[in-house]
Amino acid sequence: MNTPQWIFMTPPLNGILSEEIASILRKTTGEHLIGERIGMLPLAENGIILLKIKDNIEGALLWMKTDQRTARVLGFGIHPELQGKGLGSKCWNIFTEEIIRQGMKNITLEVRKSNEKAINFYRRRGLIAKGWIDDYYLNEKGVLMELSLI
Repeated sequence: MNTPQWIFMTPPLNGILSEEIASILRKTTGEHLIGERIGMLPLAENGIILLKIKDNIEGALLWMKTDQRTARVLGFGIHPELQGKGLGSKCWNIFTEEIIRQGMKNITLEVRKSNEKAINFYRRRGLIAKGWIDDYYLNEKGVLMELSLI
């Protein structure tokens, strides 16, 4: 595998990059995202973490601040062919270091009830399922997960 590059970005994004990010997240989360929607998200400073290999975007983590202490993950995925190689863990570590640098202490996210692989990934990182969100996803419940870093 070529050397991965981790890139921080802060909005705004151009249309081509927004569509590349949407494509990765569609492949990994099942969300029906389009680049235009990615470009409208209220992402934080350094709220975009990209995995670039060669000239291709192969992973993305998008997050926003919900308050001074809380980061909310809006989308996270590593290309399916690259999963299981530690890249998701590396991205998560980069993300947590960044939010700590910005003075935040909590992480929240939602994940599809059927996405057991992602739920287990988040559990291994200390996130706890706090409840169900009915109708969060089309025809499926979401699982609200949280983590306090203190």
